Amino acid sequence: MELTCEVAKFVVGKGYGDFSKEEIQAAKNLILDAIGGMIGGARERVTAITIQFSRETGGTAECGILGGKIQTSLLNAALANGTSCHSQELEAIGLYTGSNPMTNIPVALSVAEKLNLPGKSVIEGMVMGLEVQTKLGMGGPGSFDRGFSSIPLYGSMGAAATAGKMMQMSIEQLQNAFGIAIAQSSGQQRQQGSMTHLLEAGIACRNGVTAAMLAKGGMTADPSLIEGERGFYDLFCSGGRSYNLDSVIPGLGNPFCVSGVFIKKYGCCFFNHRAMDALVQLIEANKIRFEDVASVEAEIPPFVANMLRFPEPRNGEDAKFSLHQSLGSILLDGKVDLPYLRPFTDAGAVDPKYQAARKKIKVIERKDWGGGRSAPWSTPVTVYLKDGRKFSKSVNADDLKGGPKNPLRREELVARYRAMTEGFLSSSSITHSLDLISNLENQSSISDLMRLATFGK
Repeated sequence: MELTCEVAKFVVGKGYGDFSKEEIQAAKNLILDAIGGMIGGARERVTAITIQFSRETGGTAECGILGGKIQTSLLNAALANGTSCHSQELEAIGLYTGSNPMTNIPVALSVAEKLNLPGKSVIEGMVMGLEVQTKLGMGGPGSFDRGFSSIPLYGSMGAAATAGKMMQMSIEQLQNAFGIAIAQSSGQQRQQGSMTHLLEAGIACRNGVTAAMLAKGGMTADPSLIEGERGFYDLFCSGGRSYNLDSVIPGLGNPFCVSGVFIKKYGCCFFNHRAMDALVQLIEANKIRFEDVASVEAEIPPFVANMLRFPEPRNGEDAKFSLHQSLGSILLDGKVDLPYLRPFTDAGAVDPKYQAARKKIKVIERKDWGGGRSAPWSTPVTVYLKDGRKFSKSVNADDLKGGPKNPLRREELVARYRAMTEGFLSSSSITHSLDLISNLENQSSISDLMRLATFGK
């Protein structure tokens, strides 16, 4: 099967006119969420380092770093905006390997700003790139099970598809762009708990833009590098669960996966969220108080245990991958704000109250539970009270708040955006930016939105 060629044909042949109204609205919700995340994420240490890198490396001032009050080159903007989109672990995410729009939205915004493209192009590029990387990821779940990080692995190809679509590249150019993107692909799950894990989103964005620009300029690559012996799938995805080339093409756009993405409520790894939602529901339904709890047990499959491996986090990066911190903080705080961030900061990680709360949490790795991320799995939670009562709950993906079957309401999305942008944007600027994003498909240029999101008040 000429998979690389067929994927390129899909990117060239499909576009905005193939999206339903619901898919367009879902895309705009994700773009709103990502812009808020980038502005809020610009305050994080990992983003500050990338912004300083952009200052030191220079380049033509053609694209804004959102929340950074600086314009830089397209490549540097892609790196910084992708990093900030991931920096607070509030990025939107799907259920499948590769389904992270944080490697498409920063690219779409930056390319549109440089080329002065309309809002429709942003939506189109974002949806098409996300579709490519998600369906490729669904076809090759073995990469995740081998320990690769899907963010730079599939995100680099998705970012190349986003940029290539917006640059109106040919099928042949896109085939080369995928090959160039694969040449830059890597990423390991062991980076979780470090700033480099957050940087990986920016790396994927920059990789994809680099690949598209070079291919547009005539750079060649193996035109069928995704498939075949020693190709991408063969090298990266052959361990653990096998890959399935034949599943990719029929799945492209059937339907578009943009409507199946989750908007996160908590600023931590998505694999914490099922257990966190279960504990929140138990607390609310049974009026559980922290002082009445003897212990909380959470059962998790081995692949989750490999990632949530910091029972005693030392900093914000560790805390984002600590189920002990996630459940302990909810048990202590009771009511959870939107977005829920403080427990996953440097201060939250070493807060004595959270440290004490973590002692009530017991995480049980169920080694008898097989399968990986793409197989059915759960994280049941049981609360044991000092009076002998106990309450148990398991939340599956369909029940997660913020997902396609239980989405955040419009007012919740707006409140989340306001919380992320307050202090950088004035109240009137927040309202104006909300209007611009709500009517994105009608904007002849996104320059006003990018100027506001870059320079603030």
